[in-house]
Amino acid sequence: MRDVRFAVVDVETTGLDLRKDEVISVAILPMDGLKILVGSAYHTFVRPKSFRVSSIKYHGITPEILENAPSFCEVSEEIMEKIDDRVLVGHGVSIDVEFLQKEFGKCGKKVRFEKSLDIALVERVIGEIFGERPSREELTLESLARKYNVPLVYRHSAMADAYIEAQIFQIQMMRLMKYGINSLSALESFISRLGISDSHFIF
Repeated sequence: MRDVRFAVVDVETTGLDLRKDEVISVAILPMDGLKILVGSAYHTFVRPKSFRVSSIKYHGITPEILENAPSFCEVSEEIMEKIDDRVLVGHGVSIDVEFLQKEFGKCGKKVRFEKSLDIALVERVIGEIFGERPSREELTLESLARKYNVPLVYRHSAMADAYIEAQIFQIQMMRLMKYGINSLSALESFISRLGISDSHFIF
């Protein structure tokens, strides 16, 4: 597990409708094994074609902030460089992946992310191992942060959320390694035996 290259990803959007909503902020925090590479963190605002004002209450990003931001296509190469050959990690990461794939597709880039890990899913694995069996409410990002004593600062800022997620993931990996799950393949095998997936988690 210490040799795996991860990228903790958090994406803010104008809403959760994949058909019509757009990405407006992307944060990527690389990890080499358990080491969080804060110095290599990446963040960009993204100018959407349309903006849903009602989404401001969730992420605090206003049209004025995005007015001079680049389009996704203008930063797509930068984003790809940060996540290329890394396992994507996040909370509800499948949603982030779907939005990123959609945006890359609009730029004429067909991108498929082979591996990703949801920290809520990892917590389910930990629950099975240690007999904790977390409820759905205990799998929210706020609940996981409280459990692992990770400060909740600037919640719903893409970079702040990515840093929260990275710290939670770091602690989760240490717990799994102490149990003997020392590789990504071992973790994936355990998840497969449990028959669970990130589709079980809706936030």
